[in-house]
Amino acid sequence: MMDGFSQSHHVQGRASIADLFPPGKRCGLYILQFSDGEIYAGQALDVTRRYVQHCKVHCDIEKMSFKRVSKNKLNEEERALIWRLEHEGHRLRNITFTSIPRGESDFDLIMSAEEQERWLKDISYVDLSGSRVVDPELRRKYSRKFQHFAAMPRSDEIMNILRGYVHAAIPTPLRSELSFWACSCLPAYSQPKVTIYSRINLNWQEVFTTSEYKGELEFSFHLALSPLEEAFGESLSLLEEKFPFLEATENFYEPGGQDQINLIVQGADSAKTFMQQREIISAMRLFNLRLMKKGACIYSRYHCMDLADRLIRTNYEILPK
Repeated sequence: MMDGFSQSHHVQGRASIADLFPPGKRCGLYILQFSDGEIYAGQALDVTRRYVQHCKVHCDIEKMSFKRVSKNKLNEEERALIWRLEHEGHRLRNITFTSIPRGESDFDLIMSAEEQERWLKDISYVDLSGSRVVDPELRRKYSRKFQHFAAMPRSDEIMNILRGYVHAAIPTPLRSELSFWACSCLPAYSQPKVTIYSRINLNWQEVFTTSEYKGELEFSFHLALSPLEEAFGESLSLLEEKFPFLEATENFYEPGGQDQINLIVQGADSAKTFMQQREIISAMRLFNLRLMKKGACIYSRYHCMDLADRLIRTNYEILPK
């Protein structure tokens, strides 16, 4: 039994659990246990109503435990609970806040589990097999934006970094293009002093963003935290010593789960050096593969085909020798 949680209630076959939790004491966190050994952790303002909703989706709920939590702490404690359960090795049915996808996925149909394992372990391995997507209407949609971007003074420098990222951090980029990753070109942004040149998006979130603020190029990376902690210590102090130009932010996206960190690098040369580090490549690859296994990219309609042409070219290398 986890701290603060009730003894597990046997709920198999129950249509309601209203008798277990009196009114006014139903706000908090809950853990469902299923017949196949999997669990689901979540939050509810009224756990009895949430249980009924789950029963409409899951017919194999066996047990349930509950912990009262105030409304204003639900989000924070739910994330911490899922993180703890995942690290303890439990098989979660959750999608939101989890880092590790479970079961077969659509992505497995274009890149086998064996290929994925090789790609994670051998950072020199880049799979550029497959053919380009042909979508004349999508290409036309962002052609003018790309022409505007290409005429900018630093466009070649930026495309070099973007290309390096795609080759280092996107699994089988030709076969996964559009369905599982997309690159935008000069997307709209609310801050007039900031120019966003491009975002690379996977699943429901950005993973790499190139921008300019006050004349300085900035590169934003979302990557897995656990490989960095293993390599540089939990405080990441060794990483900060190695790369003093780094800035860690609290920017967090639910699809990436708890095992993520957002790091900002200033300057194209610094970004290129950063992406050449084995530990960084491993962290980018792990994070991105998890997202792609979670599902398709919802930002495919913003994909700039002209920019992608330049990013998938094979005559560029940023991976370490």
